[in-house]
Amino acid sequence: MLDTQLLLMAPVVVRMKDGTRRVFGSVNDVLELLEGEQLVYRGRKYGRAVQTCRRALKRITPVAIAREAFIYACRDAGILAEGNGLHSNEQQWPGRWP
Repeated sequence: MLDTQLLLMAPVVVRMKDGTRRVFGSVNDVLELLEGEQLVYRGRKYGRAVQTCRRALKRITPVAIAREAFIYACRDAGILAEGNGLHSNEQQWPGRWP
């Protein structure tokens, strides 16, 4: 059975390419962005993020791993993702803006 709302241990704040900031607090929120049209670059890290989020919803993969994969997918797409979380250097990451 799928859980409809798996909360992230710490929210992730994403600055979209248009400058808006969005806060993601659950795996469902993350998956909605990943499967939407806003992340144009869909490389290997994107695929891993989608897969880990789906696995987290099925309680196969820890939510923390899905969160981390989401942050890496955002960074790979040139979108700044910030959050208090798994990596001590997360806040200092400068992003890659197009």
